[in-house]
Amino acid sequence: MSTTAEQKPLYRVSVLATGFARMWRAWRLLLPVVIANALVQGILLLSGVLPYLTIVFVFTALLSFVILVASFGLVAAAMLQAVEGPVSVGAAIDTLRNRTWPLLAWSLGLVLVAILGFSLFVVPGFVILALTPYLLLAVIDGKGNPLAVNFRTIGARWGRWLITVVLMGVICFLMWFLSALDGFFVTGSPGAMIAWLVLGLVSAWFTCAWSLVYRSVNPR
Repeated sequence: MSTTAEQKPLYRVSVLATGFARMWRAWRLLLPVVIANALVQGILLLSGVLPYLTIVFVFTALLSFVILVASFGLVAAAMLQAVEGPVSVGAAIDTLRNRTWPLLAWSLGLVLVAILGFSLFVVPGFVILALTPYLLLAVIDGKGNPLAVNFRTIGARWGRWLITVVLMGVICFLMWFLSALDGFFVTGSPGAMIAWLVLGLVSAWFTCAWSLVYRSVNPR
């Protein structure tokens, strides 16, 4: 890491607090993307497609996945800017355009491996996700070996990584509880839209937090 990065840390005591504050630098891109993704994901539920291996279900699932990955790519590109300064919407769009196929490939691989972990036993799935917080950020950042960059970043900031994983785990548990209430009181597509809206904002917060740690180890 460069001396400049050491002299001017991107965060202080709480990376989550800093991430929550800086994510709003990208509000012009963040809010439209999160709202659009929530609307689309909710609308896809209106088709009433059941989770069986049919052409319609596969098409709907792939469409949902592609939209979700594109939304994440835009937000992640913006957050990598937001941790250091102003955010350019045009630059975020250009970054996604240039990294679309690698992002889709790595995202699909990560999802498949995580699903395998969850299917074997719940804990391995969570472990896989906990061990790859910087993987897709490295893809967006254009790194040649994003998996190696991910583990190098964890090794360089292992204490910060561990604390952040634990705190995010607590927040995710609270979100799961609230989503259960949402599903009980607001069912169907409207309930899904609310859940995706909250999930999108929280995911952007987490992405900005991880981006702070990532950029502290991998400066531009």
